[in-house]
Amino acid sequence: MKFLCLDTTLNNCSIHIISSQKELLILSDKNQPPSDIIPRLVSDALLDLKLTSTDIDGIVVATGPGNFTSLRVGISFGVGLAKAIAVPIYGVSSLEGLVLSHEKSLKKNQKFLVSIKARGEDYFFQLFDNNSIAFSKPIKANINKAKELYSDQDLFFLGSGSRDVAINFNQKEKIICNEDDINFFEVYKNIKENLLNYKDNVWPLYLADPVAEKKDPLWFAKKKN
Repeated sequence: MKFLCLDTTLNNCSIHIISSQKELLILSDKNQPPSDIIPRLVSDALLDLKLTSTDIDGIVVATGPGNFTSLRVGISFGVGLAKAIAVPIYGVSSLEGLVLSHEKSLKKNQKFLVSIKARGEDYFFQLFDNNSIAFSKPIKANINKAKELYSDQDLFFLGSGSRDVAINFNQKEKIICNEDDINFFEVYKNIKENLLNYKDNVWPLYLADPVAEKKDPLWFAKKKN
């Protein structure tokens, strides 16, 4: 089986193609709006592997949190393609995706705070246990607010906000990963027994007023030659 995985949550358009045994290909572009580049990246990825869309058995899409417009692009593209080629679509939040990507690093009785940089001084946060099960709701907050909520706990840290947060919590030595790259093959391995829980779960995860999540409008303007 082969799955097409889409991540446009943070203005980085990332395309992954995985099989049930391994990750086959990753293509990404951080320089162009996802709405401009996602069709080409998917086409290039399939071409590189000598596949067509009919070889895809399912689509996995990251549902956020992240940039409002970018989220809608990735999810809408995934839903449209899934309908066109008649395959199921599965949604996983970026916060859960990061935990599932590093599940081999999780040990018994440990707690993990995933923190992804948002705009300005804000971050997206969610707390998970060592079984990758969330025991807090995702929130958007600054570090001071996070410190009020979480700093009294013994935590390990994942995500692009990890360094900032861990230093503020005086737990710098407990950073597992300081990046937001989702390993979709590890995600698939960890959810394949419960795929039905993720099927059609493609509502975008917004944690703020959408206007606040948009980039400068010039980002969406076409460059003139």
